[in-house]
Amino acid sequence: MCAVSALGLVLTAALQGTSRADANRYLSGEISEGEFISAVTPYALVTFVQSIAVLATVVLVIVWMYRLAANLRKLDRTGTWAPGWAIGGWFLPPMLYIIPLLMFRDLWHGSDPTVPLGANWRSKRFHPVIIAWFVLYSLAPLVMLFSFGDRSLPSLGGAEQELASHIAGSSTSAWLSAGIGVAGALAFITMCRLLTACHQRLTGEVRS
Repeated sequence: MCAVSALGLVLTAALQGTSRADANRYLSGEISEGEFISAVTPYALVTFVQSIAVLATVVLVIVWMYRLAANLRKLDRTGTWAPGWAIGGWFLPPMLYIIPLLMFRDLWHGSDPTVPLGANWRSKRFHPVIIAWFVLYSLAPLVMLFSFGDRSLPSLGGAEQELASHIAGSSTSAWLSAGIGVAGALAFITMCRLLTACHQRLTGEVRS
C-alpha cells in the first residue's frame, strides 16, 4: 500500500500537468463548470485512491509496530515507548513524527538478533534508513508546506474555483512533493523489511 501511495503521488503530479489547461480555461470562463469537472475527474479520482492507500498504510503500520513492541515486551526488551504508542505516537505532535522515529529506534535496538537475550540490547547503533525515512516523511513535507503553502486537494462539489486554482498552480511543488514521497516510500519499505527480518531472526520465526 505504501508503494501504491507513492505511485499515486506521481500520477497526481502528471495529471495536474495535463489538467492545467482545462483549469485555466474554466477560470477564464471558456468552459462550463460541468465540462471542467468532467475533465479533471481522473485527477480527483487518483488523489482519492492515493488518500485511501495512505489511510490503509497507516492502519497496517500501526498494527505491525504494535505487534513488534508486544513481542519485545515478552522478551523483556521493552523500550521507552510501550506498544500503545504505536497508535498515539502518530498523532502527537501532529505532522512531526518524532515519537514514531524514537519508537522505531527502540524497535530496531530491541529486535537486534546479534545481541543475546539478557544482554545490553540498547548499545547497538540503529540503521540510518530510519533517519532517512524521518527526514523524507516528516521534515521535508514541512519545508514544502512553509515554502509553497498548503497544496492539499480541495474536494469536488462547491469548491470548483478553488480546485481549478489548485490545479493551475505551479507544477514544481507537485513534482517535488512526488519525488519526496517516492523517496520516503522507498526508505520506509526498506526500513520495514530490514526491521521485520531482524525481528523474525530474534524470535526464531526464521533462522539466521
